[in-house]
Amino acid sequence: MTYIRYLHVLAAAAWIGEVIVINFVLIPFVSSLSAETKKIVIQKLFPRIFRLASVLAATTAVCGYVYLFYIAKGNFSFLFNSQRGIFLFIGALLGTLLTLFHFFMENKMAHKIGISDEKEEMIDDIHLRLKIVPRVGLLVITTIFICMMISVRGL
Repeated sequence: MTYIRYLHVLAAAAWIGEVIVINFVLIPFVSSLSAETKKIVIQKLFPRIFRLASVLAATTAVCGYVYLFYIAKGNFSFLFNSQRGIFLFIGALLGTLLTLFHFFMENKMAHKIGISDEKEEMIDDIHLRLKIVPRVGLLVITTIFICMMISVRGL
C-alpha cells in the first residue's frame, strides 16, 4: 500500500503543478499571441494538456480510493468522527467532483479544440474558458491539497 499512497501523492502533486503552469505560464503566453498563432497553439497544445490531466486525475482518484478502502477496512465512520476524518472526506469529495468535471466537461472542450475549421469567435470563446476553468480548478485543487494535508497531519 505504500506504493499506492506514493503514486497517489505523486500524481496529485503533478496534477496541481500542471494546473499552476496552465494558470501562470500557458494562459498568459497564449493571451499575448496573434489570433492565428493562438488558434494553432490552442489546437495543438491544449488537447495534450487535457490528456495529461486525465491521466493524473484518474491516477490520483483511483489510488486515493484504493488507499481509502485499505485504511477503512469496511468502516468509514472515521470520516465523520474526527476533524481529520472530516477533512479527508471533504478532500476526497472535492477530488472526486473535480475528476468527474474534468472527464465530462473538459473533454467536451478538448473535443471542440481539436476541430480544425473553427472560426475566430469560437477560438476566443475557448480561450476565455481556458482562462476561467483553470483558475477555478486551481482554487479547488488547492483546497483539496489543504484538506488532505490537514487530514494527514492535523491543524
